[in-house]
Amino acid sequence: MDRHDELPLIACPTLVMAGALDRTRPPHMVEPVARAISGARFEVLQTGHYSAVQTPELFAAAINAFLDASGA
Repeated sequence: MDRHDELPLIACPTLVMAGALDRTRPPHMVEPVARAISGARFEVLQTGHYSAVQTPELFAAAINAFLDASGA
């Protein structure tokens, strides 16, 4: 499903994460999503496709840092 046209409509703080070791959806495929969302933060984690399962501490740390930075 292609929702690329709707990405510019996102108006809330957004974190887009990619895994450096992800062969299914590598960072070069994820970065355009972040670029399409105004003000989105793009972060590449040293993990694979299932980052929340493979590296939960790294995944949680990235989300916590994003929430802290955005005042949530």
